[in-house]
Amino acid sequence: MEHPVDRLPRVPRLCFWEITDACNLRCVHCEQNAGTRRPDELGTEEALGLADALVEAGAECVNLTGGEPLLRPDWPILARRLADRGVRVVVITNGVLVDEAMVARLVEAGVSGVAVSLDGEREVHDDIRRPAAAGLGSVYDRALRALDLVGSSPLEPAVITQIHRRNAGRLRALHERLASRRVAAWQLQICMPLGRLLEHTERYLLDPADLPQLEHDVAELIRDGRVPIRVADNLGYYGREEATLRRLPDGRAGFWTGCTAGIRTVGICSDGEVKGCPSHPRAFSAGNVRREPFRAIWEDRSRFAYNTEWREEQLVGGCVACALRRICRGGCRTMAWSVTGTIFDNPFCLQRVPGRR
Repeated sequence: MEHPVDRLPRVPRLCFWEITDACNLRCVHCEQNAGTRRPDELGTEEALGLADALVEAGAECVNLTGGEPLLRPDWPILARRLADRGVRVVVITNGVLVDEAMVARLVEAGVSGVAVSLDGEREVHDDIRRPAAAGLGSVYDRALRALDLVGSSPLEPAVITQIHRRNAGRLRALHERLASRRVAAWQLQICMPLGRLLEHTERYLLDPADLPQLEHDVAELIRDGRVPIRVADNLGYYGREEATLRRLPDGRAGFWTGCTAGIRTVGICSDGEVKGCPSHPRAFSAGNVRREPFRAIWEDRSRFAYNTEWREEQLVGGCVACALRRICRGGCRTMAWSVTGTIFDNPFCLQRVPGRR
């Protein structure tokens, strides 16, 4: 029987483009270890050429991220180029630079939505999202202000929350905060041991044993219905609340059908490196747009073989004997790699927590 992912057309419909590594925060959980601008970041003309290539390849939504994307001076030019060619543009920001004037610039540049990173109430958020320099004050207050300003504009506001030990049991409080605001989507994803978090795993990284309670809590928030919630690909899989966690926008039950990195999702680094997923480490690089056209990279299926040429016999460890291995294929590739060193064995799985099948 053909796998659902194998039936998908290979079109990079969803793109995450890290347009700069520069950032005004030093977040503990930053996968990119962002901070200073890379000296070899794509120039404006190179970036515009890449924008055109993404459109020609079939991109439907491009998320401009970083670092902090609003620190790149030419971000409005890139956003406008994409928007003028019919692409939905979303800016993912920590909110520090978002004021009334910035919201006006975002609207003028053709941006459709703004996703603000928010990891909990003030104590938790300010603990993990730390300013690069003194004088910023509470970045929690700035994030909420950004969300409110975006919410009162034509832009579509969203929130992204990284789940870790310090906030996993406090999602209800953040949910109540968001329920009183205009929020089109709230994405929940688990922190992974990559980048800066490698120095803080004991304090922040969840244990697989924490997943059942997290599954229950998130499902309860979804059933509440006041805030549209999307569960990211590294939270699952096939637990008691699977149908709720992956509920479709029309309300129908959903379920995990496998990683789509390199099939309909692509990540691009600030220096032009192309990966199937924005969270993939550089070890997963499929090529660089400075050396060859984006289309040539994308159309070479072998560069994304972890998904385009997946085989059951590649699974190892606890995934080998799982009854759902053929449909799941090991869950999130990055989560698996970051905790086991292989993309074919993922302990962050509800099927592998005793008593949860």
